[in-house]
Amino acid sequence: MLSGRDTLGELSATLRTARRELQRLDRELQSTSGSAAANRQQQAQALKRMAATRLNAIRQGDIAQHIDAADYKVRKILDDREDALIALSERVSLAAKALLSLEERRDELHDEVDVAAQALAEREAAVQSTLESDAGFQAQLEQTRKTDAVAVSAAEKAQVVAEDRREKGKPFESDSLFMYLWNRGYGTSEYRANPLARLLDAWVARLCNYQDARPNYWMLLEIPKRLMEHAERKRANADSELDRLQAMEVEAATKGGVDVAKSALMDAEQRQDELDEQITESESQLRQLQTRQSQFAAGDDPYIAQCLGLFAEALQRRDVMNLTELARSTMTTEDDAIVDDLRHLRREEETLQDELDRNRSLHKEHLRRVKELEQVRQRFKRNRYDDLRSGFDKGDLIVSMMREVLGGAIRGGALWNVLQQYQRYRDVAGAWPDFGSGGITRTSRRAPTRPPTWHWPGGAGSRRRGGFNMPRRPKSPRRGRGGFRTGGSV
Repeated sequence: MLSGRDTLGELSATLRTARRELQRLDRELQSTSGSAAANRQQQAQALKRMAATRLNAIRQGDIAQHIDAADYKVRKILDDREDALIALSERVSLAAKALLSLEERRDELHDEVDVAAQALAEREAAVQSTLESDAGFQAQLEQTRKTDAVAVSAAEKAQVVAEDRREKGKPFESDSLFMYLWNRGYGTSEYRANPLARLLDAWVARLCNYQDARPNYWMLLEIPKRLMEHAERKRANADSELDRLQAMEVEAATKGGVDVAKSALMDAEQRQDELDEQITESESQLRQLQTRQSQFAAGDDPYIAQCLGLFAEALQRRDVMNLTELARSTMTTEDDAIVDDLRHLRREEETLQDELDRNRSLHKEHLRRVKELEQVRQRFKRNRYDDLRSGFDKGDLIVSMMREVLGGAIRGGALWNVLQQYQRYRDVAGAWPDFGSGGITRTSRRAPTRPPTWHWPGGAGSRRRGGFNMPRRPKSPRRGRGGFRTGGSV
């Protein structure tokens, strides 16, 4: 079994690998988009050379002026872009370092939580061991189990009769004449009507055999009410016995220092929760900065858009577009070389654009994987799956699935489902939360109405309980570290 903390460590390591891969993709995008921008500049310079050899001075100067103006503006914009990119990269680096610092602090705090959880488990184990040999507690436990079993049985019978009443009541309730008289209270002291109405109602009663049917329907309605009242009385008795049992546990736990240990654990867990909220916020900030950084890397930023607009305006002038036609009409070797260069540059531009599109798509997909891994880790911690008692069956499978999320073979939701499926809690000190009143409140088939005496791993009674799964242990007349479940199944 892979411990909860080791599983969290594997998840964090996978996330770090994903972030490093994201940085690599950023560098590739930056290189490709830079090459695309340089290609446009080279096309402009080639056309400028062609203009110098083919056109008269006036037309040549006009074209050169427009190309040079565009080139100057582009260089200025690219310088500004480089400054903005350096500043953004520094912010990304600082955000990554801040996140790493928080995660290191979280590891240190996790040690404190584990120590506090172990101390609490050991104190609970000592108190439970004392209660095992306490005749008064054992007698109250047995009485509580019996009254709880009676309450459960009474509630089940009331439910069965209620369902039976719905089925058996259909013939009565489908008879409109019978229900008309029933709703008027006919045949009871509540019935009120004038003489003519009484005469007509008596005639209707004879038609539907109301006098024979009414007591049967009354009994059909009354029995479920009586059984439900009986079930509520039995549940109240059971709750009273449970109150007495739990009072004995609380008294023993207080003497044994359980409340002090529990308070220390809750304090450590609260500080851990606050730190996890900071980590979540830090992850969000880093992801936003990385998204902006990827836009720069992919050439989707305003600076590149402005540069491309300037080049497009310069290269799409009519005089420039006519240059290639003019070059084809001559036999000059220099012209042919420039045309070949332009043809090569434009093919290269198409290749670069295809590569850029692929890298953008890959980067976007990888950013999604990083986000999904972050979400799985956040849910993992919110459910306290890194609890000292928490562990996971099929550890190799879980680690393998983390790698598959990283590789894009599966989604983060599938990994979370498997984590929930194979999560278990382990005995770390011989103290189990289903001892005594804990076993009764978990097996009485009703929503818990009181806080448990013993510590439930994963945060019992809160949203953090999540996929709680306590492994069942064999029953035994005596409790040991291997596992006697005192509460039993009642």
